[in-house]
Amino acid sequence: MQTHDESNSYQPVSVSPRKVKAGPPLNWISGSIKLLRDNWGVILPAYLLVIVAPVLIQLVSFELMFRGSLITMVLIVSAIAVLTLVLNAGMIAVFHSAAEGRPRFTSLFAAFGGHSIVHLVLMLLMMALVALAMALVGYWIVGTADLERALFGTGYYGDAMSFGLGTQNFMLRALFVFLSVVAAVTLFAALFCYVVPLIVIAREGVFAAISHSFRASFKNLFVLIFFAVNVMALSQLFFFPLFTISASTASMSFWVVAMILAAIVWGAVLTGAYYLSFRDVLLADEPPLGEPALDTAVAA
Repeated sequence: MQTHDESNSYQPVSVSPRKVKAGPPLNWISGSIKLLRDNWGVILPAYLLVIVAPVLIQLVSFELMFRGSLITMVLIVSAIAVLTLVLNAGMIAVFHSAAEGRPRFTSLFAAFGGHSIVHLVLMLLMMALVALAMALVGYWIVGTADLERALFGTGYYGDAMSFGLGTQNFMLRALFVFLSVVAAVTLFAALFCYVVPLIVIAREGVFAAISHSFRASFKNLFVLIFFAVNVMALSQLFFFPLFTISASTASMSFWVVAMILAAIVWGAVLTGAYYLSFRDVLLADEPPLGEPALDTAVAA
């Protein structure tokens, strides 16, 4: 696969949603650690810039935000949100260049092109519209099924404690609400899970990216859930010993520094694992990690 500097060239990679086995979630995390270890001189400075740049801009524009009009505040907050999204998208491109065997710090700016910014903003608008549509559907379901009265009405405690038909009805309605929320969250996550790398790395439009993200996510729904469970468990294992050690020193400054450094490293690992999941479930004919890509394949 012939690579290039994503900040100057935008030839897309080929994508093909496919199902992967249950093993990769653990491989994504270990593979990310390997990428970080082998390319820390590129990845960590890029990740630090992703964290620091939006914070510095917020500090610089803080006075302007609160002394200006409401429109000025909204524009500044929107600009900071877009910048943060664009930089995080570029971080995915940094991991892509590292996985291709040619790590480049300049890949961090791959999403600053017109195509990426326009479609990332469209993605934010689509996310807002989908969330609004789901909220309206949820409100309609609650209203038509009379769930509000069943869950929060005056007979709530009486129905729940009667151990009769009222209890059964309450439990069924509560279960329906829970499953509806889970289904809505799953659908929302599937629609937008891989949209950012599809826009920045595969150079797709927002609608094509949403379609591919949805297909890839549902093909690997249980694998992705397994990955999320592993991430939560490993996060506990990673932070709890640090928290215990830091607390035992009785030094607040040491605790803050240790937690910040741990959060930076773990955040970089998770970003890499997310990229590797995208690589496994969507990139077609991807080359071995850490090796130079073949010249005969599609440019990345």
